[in-house]
Amino acid sequence: MRSFLWRWRIFRFLLFSAISTLCLISYFYLKSRPSYALYERLAEQEILRSQTQIKTNPNQRYVFFRQLQGAGFNNQAQEILLFHHLAIQSSRTYIYQPLIWRPRGEKATVPLSAFMLGPTEGTVTSLLFDQLCREDVTHVRLGVDQSEQWEHAKSALRSSARCVVVDDWILNWIYLASPGIHPIWPPYKEYLAKHFKWSEAVQRTAERAHSELNLRSKSHIDGEPYISLHLRRGDFENHCYGLADDGTGFTTWTTLPELRKSVLDPQLDRANKTSIMEHCIPSLQRILSAIDQYARERPHLRTVHILHDGAWDHPTVYLQYYKLAAALTNAARARSAGWPQGPMARITHSAMVPIHWGEADYSVAVDVELARNAEVFIGIGYSSLSTQVIALKLGADHGRAEDIMIL
Repeated sequence: MRSFLWRWRIFRFLLFSAISTLCLISYFYLKSRPSYALYERLAEQEILRSQTQIKTNPNQRYVFFRQLQGAGFNNQAQEILLFHHLAIQSSRTYIYQPLIWRPRGEKATVPLSAFMLGPTEGTVTSLLFDQLCREDVTHVRLGVDQSEQWEHAKSALRSSARCVVVDDWILNWIYLASPGIHPIWPPYKEYLAKHFKWSEAVQRTAERAHSELNLRSKSHIDGEPYISLHLRRGDFENHCYGLADDGTGFTTWTTLPELRKSVLDPQLDRANKTSIMEHCIPSLQRILSAIDQYARERPHLRTVHILHDGAWDHPTVYLQYYKLAAALTNAARARSAGWPQGPMARITHSAMVPIHWGEADYSVAVDVELARNAEVFIGIGYSSLSTQVIALKLGADHGRAEDIMIL
């Protein structure tokens, strides 16, 4: 009898544990699951707006670019913005494509307007391209030397052809890391100021985050001024080893001459693998050195917001975050580093951002917006998230180089 009761208790415990685990998994899955009805509605709205654009502008010339398929959000967003800018400079209507959203599957897509509105305004969705152009399509390849790439593409796209499809990938990694992109920057800054716009869902979520975390922004001017720091770890380390083996330098806007003084010493040495790794995966000491400078120069900054990629499959990121937070709130260290106002009063981070039911997809865009609205931003020269923040601060917000530090 006792044996039976013992086995029954074990069975009940295992059954309860299994049900609890299943409920927990279901809760987190459903909480992160987006509103597919919303995505379907947005896709329908994109089609309707595109049809209106076509009808009211019958003499438009169109361009369809070969774009990234499956890279991270900021890689895709950066490329989309640049292609939209190139289309405008070439007097063509941009054919925009949906985002490839890997959190939902390697080939899963979401409407572009779920995240960014700018490239979907006055443009046409790719869902209508075949119907729009039918057999009236001219295929071109535009790849040339990096120093001539942008101007050559603009010139070639100004042809009389009604529908142009660019078959080669002209905004490749090598080009984006080259000085060839520097001439793009002055007009691109103006493009961002005029055309960049988040979706209503991203804006709403970011405004809530600023309010609940009490971080200053244009919509929450009574919040605390703060430093934003991009702490990229997770899957980034293996990527950095590859960059070090190839002797790769910084990417896109972190290579701008006007930001050379924004790079924390020692400067990057592409011939030195150790130097590349220190800039790509900066040590705790290097990160603290960057914050030390701002804490001494701007003692009113008493809050740090840390963007990180901690997750169930990257648990060590949280360990590194807690080490950093402990150092930033350590009074003895603050005294030795010469911080006039003592240690940081408050540390916030990505896991504290108030993401509601069905909003998990917007987290990365909200991270960018929180970093952008900080008084100063400390980022990584190899990261597309950091370069996107820098572009928005300097371009869309007409910011200053001294408000940016590159680790």
